Amino acid sequence: MSHYYNPIHPTVNSQNKSAYSSLGGAVQGAPHSAFIIPNRRRVPQSIYQPTGKWRNQTGRLAPIHAPISIDHKGYSRQGMKMIELYARGAFALSQMMEGADDRVLAYTGLKRITLHIRWPGYETYEWIRSVELNTPSGPISRAELAAIISQNFYRYFEKMQYSSTAAREWQISAMGISFDKLVLVSISNVFEDAWQAEVAVDF
Repeated sequence: MSHYYNPIHPTVNSQNKSAYSSLGGAVQGAPHSAFIIPNRRRVPQSIYQPTGKWRNQTGRLAPIHAPISIDHKGYSRQGMKMIELYARGAFALSQMMEGADDRVLAYTGLKRITLHIRWPGYETYEWIRSVELNTPSGPISRAELAAIISQNFYRYFEKMQYSSTAAREWQISAMGISFDKLVLVSISNVFEDAWQAEVAVDF
């Protein structure tokens, strides 16, 4: 029996269980069974670490903020397609996303965070962008943050699509991995104000 998947009003599968993993788990290769969609795989990213000198000065490597999950309502730890996060407006996302209006970083007191994209095979092409956490409507919401992350991945893929890489499985191109295949699972604090997106790909 086939099931129609409605992203705006999804039904809750009886086998839908939480399969939480941090970005670190994704780097180590979390099992594919964590996703309901069988051809969805986590991207094995390397985690940003500062230089040895900076580590010695700060003396702290452990993240201090919990990961921020991005999910359709009723689908825990499954993520959302970045193309939807990029293209849809605030109202549509509020209908689709679990906790879309939550002010997810208001408790931290941070004014901005730094997003690092480290796609496998493209680590030499640094993508580091500052994300402001205060918006005209107040502290940034989960949906607003997810949209900004997706916008950055869109620009990153636009820039990298003609760059070569030895990591053929993860090659960014129209014939390889394109932006419309990306899924944003969560956003994790990896060091101080540095954050990375936990990303999956629908092959």
